[in-house]
Amino acid sequence: MKKIRVSFILVCFNLFAQENLDLKKGVAFNLGYENSWQERFEKLKPHWHYSWHWEYRNNYPDEIEFVPMIWGRNNATQDKIDYLNNLASLGKIQNVLMFNEPDLESQSNMSVNEVVDLWPLIETLNVPISSPVTSAPLNEWMRDFMQAASSQNLRVDFVAIHVYHKNNPTKFIELVEEVYQTYGKPIWITEFAVRDTNATINNPNIYSESYVLTFMENVLNELHELDYVKRYSWFDPNANNDKYPMLQTADIIDENNQLTTLGEYYASHNLNNALSSKNKKNDVITIYPNPSKNLIYIDSENSSFTVSIFNLNGEVLVRKNIKTQLDISDLNRGVYYTELINESNKSFYKLIVKK
Repeated sequence: MKKIRVSFILVCFNLFAQENLDLKKGVAFNLGYENSWQERFEKLKPHWHYSWHWEYRNNYPDEIEFVPMIWGRNNATQDKIDYLNNLASLGKIQNVLMFNEPDLESQSNMSVNEVVDLWPLIETLNVPISSPVTSAPLNEWMRDFMQAASSQNLRVDFVAIHVYHKNNPTKFIELVEEVYQTYGKPIWITEFAVRDTNATINNPNIYSESYVLTFMENVLNELHELDYVKRYSWFDPNANNDKYPMLQTADIIDENNQLTTLGEYYASHNLNNALSSKNKKNDVITIYPNPSKNLIYIDSENSSFTVSIFNLNGEVLVRKNIKTQLDISDLNRGVYYTELINESNKSFYKLIVKK
């Protein structure tokens, strides 16, 4: 029997989210830091990363999920969608972020109507997609878009937000909860930090490093317990930016790639242990035949797996420990999602059952 390599991506977000509650911590470094990404990843130990860019770069580490972003209107093209769907088919991406701060002239600067008009193209992405990520999650632009999305039945799998204006841990968490209650979607916090908007070179930041550390400790512990918060990424400021004083005490890694005290704490929280071994390689798994009627076979260097099969609603239909094969004859004809876990990785596959 000929083996068929399967590399399907999970498109049922509820299933994906519930299986990744321990993979929340991320980082955001743009292409200007590309040469130091690997060193920064190894020091901060995130589970995911985005660069405000759509392209998957060469030599990207397997141990970290790259999350592309369609930053603005110029990236919302058919060729970019085709490129991202190809990455999805290769298992290189699992989610896509949409439109960076369209409510600001200095950022992607798009109207709600313009984004809504582009959304049918965006919906052809074969992975979960975020809302546009506005400068404040409950402002008029965001409310208008989410209302349009609801009334026009546009697909928004999760809400991505930026938060810089709640510098008290309690108020920060209250805002996150209000966003969830308002929109009823899973939340990714893709930028957040303690910011003093009045700070300049000549006007020191009012938030001390010790205050920001206490803020981070309290907030990260809360975020880890909130099931609807699926991902978060602390914003690391660029010391060469004129606005750096506003976020100076929120710096987690300096321009020489040295962790600050704040960065050391961030690195220790929800750490990605896979990055502890630079030479670690994930086990390559194949599942065949697909589609199948009765049996599926698992081919891997590992000797055993925990296999789970879910329906499109995320309900677990099968969960077993197996070595090389699984009987699926009891499943009805249709499409399912299969999760395989062994000692070296966790993999998702789309499974088609035929009768």
